[in-house]
Amino acid sequence: MITAIEVQKRNKDKVNLYLDGEFACSLTAESVVRARLKIGQELSEEKLREILATSETELAFKKALDYISRAMKTEKQVKDYLCLKGFDALAAERAVEKLKEYKYADDLQFAALYVEMNGRQKGARRIKAELLQKGIDETKAEQALLMLSEERSSESAAALADKFMRGKANDFKNLVRLSRFLAARGFDYETINQIVDGRKNEHDRD
Repeated sequence: MITAIEVQKRNKDKVNLYLDGEFACSLTAESVVRARLKIGQELSEEKLREILATSETELAFKKALDYISRAMKTEKQVKDYLCLKGFDALAAERAVEKLKEYKYADDLQFAALYVEMNGRQKGARRIKAELLQKGIDETKAEQALLMLSEERSSESAAALADKFMRGKANDFKNLVRLSRFLAARGFDYETINQIVDGRKNEHDRD
């Protein structure tokens, strides 16, 4: 039986629940109101577990909102963050689903923005690898990369090559370094070869 429901002194959004005169658990005020808990009410273990799960999800959701307010995150990043903060996997999963319902979490949108922001500095291979590392599934990563046209990728690689080779001769040693630099940036070998061959031809003409 519920014998007391006390608002916490340090956190007015949480309450302490007492059963049969003993502290049972802390819950969010929202979950208490939603469950219509009151003193004198009988509460089964099953019902208490259900209310606790709801309370944990609400707390995880609020923590997730605070986390994504600083910068856009992938669903996996949010889940990992919540688990690090002590929430169980189920609460983290439910919180992320709630974020998705409110359109606060969208992996495809994240991937598209990531491609847009990094397309001038990195090639498709590296961007895809980074998206996968952040928890974006391969299908969404590839879908987002469709916006990175071959022409745009080639232009980005050429611009980076110009910057890298500024003040350097188009000799064999520097061109090898250029190839490695562009490969590390994730550009495909066809694009790299076109740029290197073009500079090699310039060197031969000189």
